[in-house]
Amino acid sequence: MGMFDTIRCEFPLPDDRFQEESFQTKSLECLLDNYTLTKQGRLVLHMHRCYQKDSQDVDVAYHGDIRFYTSVGEQDQDTFEWVEYEARFTDGSVTWIKRVEREY
Repeated sequence: MGMFDTIRCEFPLPDDRFQEESFQTKSLECLLDNYTLTKQGRLVLHMHRCYQKDSQDVDVAYHGDIRFYTSVGEQDQDTFEWVEYEARFTDGSVTWIKRVEREY
C-alpha cells in the first residue's frame, strides 16, 4: 500500500455527493501530510510541528496534476463505489477537476 497524503476539498467537486469525504493521494510527497483544496482553488499544506501547540498552514504553489481518491460504502455489498478525481493546477490555482473512471 505505501504511504500517502490526505486531501479535503472545499473547492466544488463535479459530484457534490462526495464533497465531505477525505481523499488519499500519492501525487504529492507521500509523508502522511494533510492538505486542503480551498474554495479559492489553492492547495494548502497543514504543517503540524511536533511538541508544539501551534501549526502553520502553507500555500503550495503547485503546478501540475493531482489525482485523489477514496472509496464509499462496503466493498462486499452493492453500496461500494470508487471515487477518483484529477485536478489540474496552473501557477498554484485549480483550472479544472474531473472525475476519473476506474478501469478494471
